[in-house]
Amino acid sequence: MHRIIHKIIGEKIACELGFTIQNTQIFVDGSTGPDSHADFPHAVGKNKKILKLIETARTSYLENDEYAYGELANALHYIQDKWVSDSLSEEEPDLMVDDDQFLEAIKSLTISEKEIEEYLEMANSLLTVKNHGIESWFDHSWGIWHKDYPSCVYVFADIVEMMLPTLQPDSSITGNLENFKKYVQTESFNKATREGFLSSVMTNFLYPKLAGYPAAMYFLALISPPSKLEIAKVNLNIVYRLSLEIARYTLSPPELFQYQDSWTYKTENKQMSLTFVVPQYHVLIPKPVREVQEERRLSFYDETHSFIEEWPNIAEGLPALKDRSEKWKIILSGLVAFLGTT
Repeated sequence: MHRIIHKIIGEKIACELGFTIQNTQIFVDGSTGPDSHADFPHAVGKNKKILKLIETARTSYLENDEYAYGELANALHYIQDKWVSDSLSEEEPDLMVDDDQFLEAIKSLTISEKEIEEYLEMANSLLTVKNHGIESWFDHSWGIWHKDYPSCVYVFADIVEMMLPTLQPDSSITGNLENFKKYVQTESFNKATREGFLSSVMTNFLYPKLAGYPAAMYFLALISPPSKLEIAKVNLNIVYRLSLEIARYTLSPPELFQYQDSWTYKTENKQMSLTFVVPQYHVLIPKPVREVQEERRLSFYDETHSFIEEWPNIAEGLPALKDRSEKWKIILSGLVAFLGTT
């Protein structure tokens, strides 16, 4: 997206939310900040940065730090680039204020019915947040969960791989796959990982990663275009409205919210970071946390046994995984062996 459009959207959001003159300047300046960060392309691979900036902005806002406005504007820049490329004209953007006009523009798109339905679902969600508040769209008792039992296993393999220099500093072992396979079968590896692994699987399966407003903000921040097609006008209007709602609920006082949690006020205890929630492993489940927790508690051992039974097929497919290292695959096999002895 061209710099001038980032600024126009920034000015419009600042006006809509009633920012002070000083905060408006910080916000608008921040809307083009990433263009000087030398981390192109901005349209892909920035989800973790987006989440970190939004979280930092919220924390700074609660500490009365005016640069919260700049941090959030940086995050919105990456989100906007995800939706709209530089192919959109630098002229004054056509931002549709009228909700009905906005919906009609989507209905008239020359794309598949399925894609139109996806756009309309997204648009209606944003209109619900705008017109009736975030609580009308998102139940405060919903949460972000590990999407399934296998994801709870895989994420611990990620952790072990990351901790390898500490667990096994001997490069003659970690640097040779045959030696590494033998190490993973040793009592040393067992003692270092088994207890933490089994506890992690149970905790991650039975408890949400995030709940309440942090879960809602995480979900809003990672909404992506449902179509790979370049539908500039509609995408521009969706990302404007998306940016507006993220800004509204990041840069607003606790009184705006119906409920109180770690997002609405500053707590002494360190809260789970948004950046620790990974789309690859996690999903928003629109059910009350207690209901999901009870369902998972009752199914935990069945899920464990099902995973063990399916493991031979999973293991057979591991060599084809291109986004996983050979060490990760070896670690995963070693961890799964623990499940069979529980």
